[in-house]
This record gives sequence, structure tokens and C-alpha cells, in this order.
Amino acid sequence: MKNRTLIKDLPSKLGETVTIAGWLNSLRDMSKFGFAIIRDRSGLAQTVLNAEQLEQLKGLQVETVLSVTGKIVEKKSKDPSMKEVEMQVEKLEILSPVIDVVPVEIGKPVLDVQLDTLLDNRVITLRHPKQRAIFRVQAALVHGYRSFMERQGFTEIFFPVLSGAASEGGAEFFKVDYYGREATLTQSAQLYKQITMGVYEGVYGLSYSFRAEKFATSRHLTEFNQFEFEMGFVTDMEELMEVEEGVIREMMATVEKECAVEIKLLDVTLPPLGDRFPRITLKQALEAYRDEAGIDETNEPDLSPAAERWLSTVWSVKHHNCGFVFVTDWPATKRAFYVKPDPANPENTLSFDVIGFGSEITSGGMRINRYDEQLARIVEKGLDPKDFEDYLTMHKFGIPPEGGFAIGLQRLTQNVLGLSNVKEATIFPRDVQRLRP
Repeated sequence: MKNRTLIKDLPSKLGETVTIAGWLNSLRDMSKFGFAIIRDRSGLAQTVLNAEQLEQLKGLQVETVLSVTGKIVEKKSKDPSMKEVEMQVEKLEILSPVIDVVPVEIGKPVLDVQLDTLLDNRVITLRHPKQRAIFRVQAALVHGYRSFMERQGFTEIFFPVLSGAASEGGAEFFKVDYYGREATLTQSAQLYKQITMGVYEGVYGLSYSFRAEKFATSRHLTEFNQFEFEMGFVTDMEELMEVEEGVIREMMATVEKECAVEIKLLDVTLPPLGDRFPRITLKQALEAYRDEAGIDETNEPDLSPAAERWLSTVWSVKHHNCGFVFVTDWPATKRAFYVKPDPANPENTLSFDVIGFGSEITSGGMRINRYDEQLARIVEKGLDPKDFEDYLTMHKFGIPPEGGFAIGLQRLTQNVLGLSNVKEATIFPRDVQRLRP
């Protein structure tokens, strides 16, 4: 709309007559006059209506779309130190009337509904300020990721979602009838980012991944996004960790800069970043958990959720003033077929996880780049080389020593904001039960 003022800019318009437009968030009818709270993408504003204007709204429900023109005046406040403004309405125009009662009350500060109700009514519940704030933060994470990668001179790639075979092996993929042939929805962009790394040396992107998960827990999605990265001519794993630390730092800084209002609204405290993210092997992490927390899981091949929480929220903060930690040297049994074994100890791999906000947020490491080694590894994993023809062709025709990582967008958003379920960090979640809206 021409000449429209956003609500966030109203304090600078004191004494002026302006037009705002948005949704009717709530209405109080005091008979002779009333108060309408208007919501736009930037915030909420109180407007004062006369009896005639109240009559215009008679029979209409919240979420009616309005254009309101009036004078901006200082709002009376119980706290003299608070300088707030409101609008004395001179003209009210109904742009889109809402007659039906809205199924969820979104005019309250907190949406007090069950998760299924929240998601079933996503069309409406996304309009709540706290719900909108979640995905503003998510957008800032993407912005920070792209900004960092662009400055390094890496090339953004847009990966396909249809594939001729399972990307990672296993049975957790969706079959698609593709003109009478069987295709799958891609489980990951691994093949494609390695192919394009062989062209541009450094590539990144935001991929779509699909997993036919059989569960609908707080951790499971069937469709999700991943920040992808792959880089060639890598000397060692430290080079990859330096890139990842840099991009995580920029993502956190971007959230802090662009989403100060949202972070305050959601009552979120970002973790300390320290001078350098600590690096610790899986063995050392389990030993520290035993020695300092008194819990012995040293015989386990992985970190338990409790160990992940302790490592990033207690150990790393105490010893390094940092809420993130790299855990390296994972066993080959816990890693995919393309992850490079450690030449000094073939039972381990040159790979890492980043633990932050109390849980794993990313995996990465060096890749196998020689054809014979990759073929042997596929067979060793019990997979059929015929299912990975394109992948092996890439190795036949030369790719440099390389590596990369992937960060789950929804999982990272969930962890940054302390949400209890990854579906809360997914704007339109898909799981074994949900396929709408």
C-alpha cells in the first residue's frame, strides 16, 4: 500500500496523521468509544475508535483486515518512564471482513494449545507474534549462513529432490512413480554436493531431505532442510571445522543483530562462543563425562542425550566459556559409507559432530575420494555398488581430497530457541501422521 506506515515506526510519527494496515488482533467496546489492537508484520498498535467506527466493526471477528488512518498521540501509561503511542482513528476501512469465529485465540500473549491443535490450525496460529518470531529467527539463520559462505567465495547450489536411487542406503526412502520408472525422494544432497564440489571446489546450499521415518516423536520429521557444505583440496579435518565454526559464529551474530525483538519475545539467551570452539575426541568426551559428572558411559559407541547436554551446557561452558563443542574421532560403525576412515586407526573415522544448545546440531568430516577405497567401503557396509553407480563414477574420474558437513535447519532452530519439539521449528511439518496444511 502506498503511504502506509509500519507499526514499529509509529513512535517517530508523534503528532502526525498516518495510515496503518493489518489484522484486528483484539477489540474492546466501551460503548461510547473502544480500543482496537491492530497487528502488522512489525508489531502491535493500540487505536482509539469512536462509536461510529465501532459500529463499522459490529459483527466482525478478530483477524478482520483493516486500514486505519489517524493521528499518533502519546499513550497514557502507568509507568512514566515508558513512552508509548496510540492512534486516534479518523478513518477506518475494512479490507477483508472475517465473519466466522477464529478457531484458536491468538490475541493472547501465549498460545495455550496442544501441539496438534497448533499445527492443525497453522493457517491461523502462525499469525501469533511468538509463532512468527520462530521463523524470523530461522530466516536469520539462513541469512547468516549464506552471507558467510558468499564471503568465502563458495558457490551456492540448488539440489534436486528426485533421485534414481537411495542416497544413503537403507530402506527409509519414499518411492515415486516417475513416468513408469521407480524414483525416490532424496534422502540427502551428499551425491550432488560432492559432484558439484568437483566443479567449483567449494559449494553450499539449503537442501530438502526426505526420510520415511516410522515414528512421530519430538525428534522425527519426514521432510526437512539442511545447510549443506562441501570443499575440495582439504588437507585435514581442522580446515572443515574452521569453516563450520566461522559459519556458526556468523549465524548466531545475525540472529542477535536482526532478531533482537524476537529473541526478547521468546525469552531466549544465546550461548557464549568463547575464543575458540573446543575440540575433543569421543573417547575424551566420554571420559570427561565419567570423571566430572560421575556417569560412566565409556563403553558406549555414542553420546547419550544426557551426555550431549552436559558436554555443551556444562563442560564446554566451564572450561572454554563456549556453548559449542566439536566431538571428533567417531567409530566407523556410526558413520556413512562415504566418510573417510582414519589411516592411523581404521576402526575410527575422520569425522566430527558439533554439539550445541544441549544436543547434536551437525555432522561432518573428510570423505573417501579414491575409487577403489570407496567401492570397498560400500561393499563393506553391505550395500550394492549398482545402487551407487553415479556416486562411484564421480570417483572414477577424479575428485580431490575433500570433506564437508550438514546442519539441520529445523533442528538448529529448535535448539537455538529451546523448543521441546522439532515440529515447532518447522513451518509446515510432515511426519508419519501429518500431511496438511
